[in-house]
Amino acid sequence: MKSIVIFGGAGFVGKHIIRRLTKNSHKIIVPYQRSIQEAKIRLLGVTGQVIPFRYSSLEDKRLKSVLNNANVCINLKTTYDQKKGDFNNTVYKFNQKLIRILKSSKELKQFIFFSGLGVDIDKNSTRSIAVHKSEKEAFKQLDNVIIVRPGVIIGGGDIFMKRLLPIFKASFFVPLFGDGSTKFQPVFIDDVSLAVDKIINSKINRKNIYELAGPRIFSYKEFFNHISEFLNKTRVLVPVPMALMKPMINIAEKTPISPLTSEQLTLFEKDNLIVNVDKSFQNLDINPQDTLQILKKIVENYRFS
Repeated sequence: MKSIVIFGGAGFVGKHIIRRLTKNSHKIIVPYQRSIQEAKIRLLGVTGQVIPFRYSSLEDKRLKSVLNNANVCINLKTTYDQKKGDFNNTVYKFNQKLIRILKSSKELKQFIFFSGLGVDIDKNSTRSIAVHKSEKEAFKQLDNVIIVRPGVIIGGGDIFMKRLLPIFKASFFVPLFGDGSTKFQPVFIDDVSLAVDKIINSKINRKNIYELAGPRIFSYKEFFNHISEFLNKTRVLVPVPMALMKPMINIAEKTPISPLTSEQLTLFEKDNLIVNVDKSFQNLDINPQDTLQILKKIVENYRFS
C-alpha cells in the first residue's frame, strides 16, 4: 500500500484516478483550498482510505508533513481559468514551490505531473508556457518524474462534452471555431486513469513523458458532425473566424456563463496531436479504446437522459 497525494483530486480527472487507485488499497490524500464535497470524495474508497485535507498554502506545516511522508505525489492542477490568477503564479510558481518541498522528501518515489499534448511547442498560450516551465523545473530538480500529456479527455461528465452538448441540444445553428479543420486526438478518461495506475504499480522511475491520446484523429468539423448524428438531429455548423471569436470570449469569460475561456479557445487554433516525444500507451501495454464509440455512448446517454 502506498501513500498518494493528489492535488486536484476533487476534479473530473482526479475522481476517476482515485477510483482506480483505491482498488489497489492505496491511501489517498486530497489536499484542497477551495470548498469541495468532502463526503463524496471520501466515498470514492472504503472508510478512511480517501482523506480530503484542507490547507491554506504550500507553507502549511501539516501539508509539508503529509508531503514528506508521501510515496507518490500527483499534480492535476493546471487550470484553464485565468480568473483564479495569472498562469505564471497559479501553475508555474505553485509547482516550483511544490517541487522544492518534494525535493527534501526521503519517501517520495514518483512525482506525476499532468501537462498536455504540445505544451512544449505552443508559444501562443500563456498557460502552455507556464505548464512547460513546470515540466522543465520538475526534470531539473527531481529524479523520478513522470509527465503525463493527455489529449482532450472525454468520458462521462467531462468538461469538454458538458459544455458542447447543451449547445447542440438547444440550437439549430452551432458555432464552429475557425473553419473546423484543426485536428485533435481525444482520449477516454478510463484509459488515462489506467495509465496512471500502471505507472504507479509498475514503479516507473527516472524521467519520462507519456503522450496519451486515443486511436482516432478528428477535425473539429468531423467531431461536431458526429455529435449531430448521434443526437439524431440536423445541425448547421457556422464557421466563426477566430478574429471575431477572441474578443467575444474575452468579454464572455468575465461572466459565470461563458462556454469557454480564452485559453481553451487556443485549442481550436492548432492541431492537438501526439508528436512521439517519448512514450505512449503502448509502453504501458494499453490499447486505448475507440473514441468514436465512446463519443457515441456519451451523446446517446445525454440524448436519452
